[in-house]
Amino acid sequence: MLVKRSINHSTLNSNRYFFAALLSLLLTFAPSSVYAEKANPSAQISADQRLHSDLVLSALQLDFYNARCRGLSIARNFNRVNRLFVTKYSLTANNYIKDFIAEDVREEKMRQEILFKRNLSKMGGCDKAKDAGWIKEIHDHFKALYRKAETSSWFPETL
Repeated sequence: MLVKRSINHSTLNSNRYFFAALLSLLLTFAPSSVYAEKANPSAQISADQRLHSDLVLSALQLDFYNARCRGLSIARNFNRVNRLFVTKYSLTANNYIKDFIAEDVREEKMRQEILFKRNLSKMGGCDKAKDAGWIKEIHDHFKALYRKAETSSWFPETL
């Protein structure tokens, strides 16, 4: 027996705008709360450091999506960032997290995964997040950050 569902397009469109606004807020404010400056906690983080930190966190978000919603266990995007960091800075992405985002890399990754799963749950799951364009926005944001990091002249200075 086939059940036909009707779709309320005005609700769907309003949900898309809500999710787009939610994504913008998350990408703007969530990562900045996790930065750590070891020597001086009140010191301003440079725009280039913020770019690189956002890149790492965005790669983690995409990989969490791929693991949760697509069943892919490989951390393809994080590995891509890792290759960039190793070739450009002789610094692994995990060491970048340790030096610039949080002392405990494993704990930070778990925290980011929990944040991702909460946001995914608020959106109604994998299908609704994809239908709302949230995953495409995260992916496009990651690609833009990656291109900027590739051309950035910034070099990480560990304390």
